[in-house]
Amino acid sequence: MEKRIVAQLMRVAIQEAKIAVSSKSANRPFGAVLADRTGKIIVKAHNTTKADLDVTAHAEMNLLKKAFKKLRTVDLSPYTLIVNAEPCSMCATACIKAGIRTFYYGAPMEKSSNPLMGLRDVVKKAKGKILVKGGVDIIA
Repeated sequence: MEKRIVAQLMRVAIQEAKIAVSSKSANRPFGAVLADRTGKIIVKAHNTTKADLDVTAHAEMNLLKKAFKKLRTVDLSPYTLIVNAEPCSMCATACIKAGIRTFYYGAPMEKSSNPLMGLRDVVKKAKGKILVKGGVDIIA
C-alpha cells in the first residue's frame, strides 16, 4: 500500500483514538482501521474498555467484531490493519487468527503493558508470512 494512503488511514485511526478519550468514560487512546488493498476503509473502531467495562474491548477487538458482522465472514485475509499503536498480544493473536497478514502501526507498545508482548512478538510465533510496519507517521 502506498505510503500516502497509509498516512491517510493512520489519521483516521488517530481520530478514532480521539473519540475513545473524548467519551465520558475516558477510554485509553487507541484507534484502528481495516482497509482493502486500495485503501478503502471497511470498518473503523476505537477502544471502549472503560465504557463497556470489558477488558477485551480494545480498538482491534471491536474492529474485528464489526468487520465480521459487516462482511459476514471471519476471513479477513484480503485486508490491512492500521492502528495508532502497536497491538497487544491479545489483539495481535485475534487479528492473525482472522487472517490479517498486513499490519501498520504508529507508536510502539507501552512499557507498562502486561504481558509485555506485542505484535512483533506474536508474529515471531505465527505461521505464514506477515508484514509489519511500525513507526508509521502521518506525514506523507
